[in-house]
Amino acid sequence: MLKLPAILLIALSFSIQGITQRTMSGIVVDQASGQPLPGASVFISNTSKGTVTDNTGAFRLIDLPVGHQELIVSSVGFETNAFSFSSEKLPMIVRVEMQVKVKELENVMVEPSVIEGWDKWGRLFLDHFIGRTPNAQKCRIKNYKSIRFRYFKKSNRVIAWSDEPLIIENKALGYTLHYQLENFEANFRSQVTTYSGYPYFEDHQEEGKKIRNRWQAAREKAYAGSIMEFIRSVYNNTLTADGYDVRRMVRTPNHEKLRVRDIYSARSRGEMPAGVSINGQVKISLTGKQNTDSVINDSSDYYSRIMRQDDHIDTYGSSVLTADSLIINRDGIYKAIWFDDYLYITYKNEVEDKLYLQNFGEKRSPSFQRSLIWLASKSPVLIDANGSYSPPQEIFSTSYWGWSEKIADLLPLDYMPEKP
Repeated sequence: MLKLPAILLIALSFSIQGITQRTMSGIVVDQASGQPLPGASVFISNTSKGTVTDNTGAFRLIDLPVGHQELIVSSVGFETNAFSFSSEKLPMIVRVEMQVKVKELENVMVEPSVIEGWDKWGRLFLDHFIGRTPNAQKCRIKNYKSIRFRYFKKSNRVIAWSDEPLIIENKALGYTLHYQLENFEANFRSQVTTYSGYPYFEDHQEEGKKIRNRWQAAREKAYAGSIMEFIRSVYNNTLTADGYDVRRMVRTPNHEKLRVRDIYSARSRGEMPAGVSINGQVKISLTGKQNTDSVINDSSDYYSRIMRQDDHIDTYGSSVLTADSLIINRDGIYKAIWFDDYLYITYKNEVEDKLYLQNFGEKRSPSFQRSLIWLASKSPVLIDANGSYSPPQEIFSTSYWGWSEKIADLLPLDYMPEKP
């Protein structure tokens, strides 16, 4: 994930008798000149709470969500400013000093690269950023021409950036997202794609009741089985009631496949060892010579079978975990979770989407949605009641969530499903 610039923000918490709202107000200025910045975007990341500064650089946000939040301030030509705070510290007055953006990509690059365009990398960006779910088909990046790409041949990876927030129209869920893209990288060598940024949601209010009901149904479907719902379930200790089966999983390398792969590599280099090994044993004839024909046939069949196996061996825990087994600490409105290795998560209230199976060439009937998560640096993660977790770059996911948890199915943290 991208390391953000130093936060140039002065926060003044205050408590005034009679003020009970969760509010934040302040002023945004150019750090160099001290002059106010009108028209700067100010919002709480991953929510529908946002505004723009007036002619004096002032702003005010009201009725902010409970929990850990990030105030994001952005303006064209300036570095994005991010300030983490707790709703417990509200109300708050802030002064945000903005730095002129350093065009880092014009600096000397350590690794040679080439700048390429949307025609070359647009489809990859859409698949890994917007997603390939049914909702993704109803999303459009209105200013996609602002996105640029840089390919690094040596490390076989591509990065993307934009000098302005991406405007993403999501007709499936009824939102327009203003996404401040901070990082996007597709690494073809490791087959891992990462992106980070700050989304602000604008709810489409102007449509009629029929369309809004359709959006509401689509939002509830996107919410069911999402990481946001899962985090809320952990926080509220309602995993089983909400349809989640959580087990530990340990992943170890398939050492036999690695050994066979080394043999194939040696053979391709003309360095085949004298004895042909099958499952760790060298076959020798009674005369002391290798029975070449039978050994080669046997070994080829064995090698082919091993090379079709996965690179790792996964071992699953026999017991279902409760939220209490993941929570290691409580601090006010926050809870800290930690786990080793992987969590294997089955969501039993929904089955896999047919597009998910088609995308991965799975010719079978849909089953329960199954996902894996792990902690990138093995550090604890803070969660709160709205489904937020911090730091956001700590939790990685794959399998179903690796496919479904993209921008097209993203919901704001202040979203709440309608009660049945």
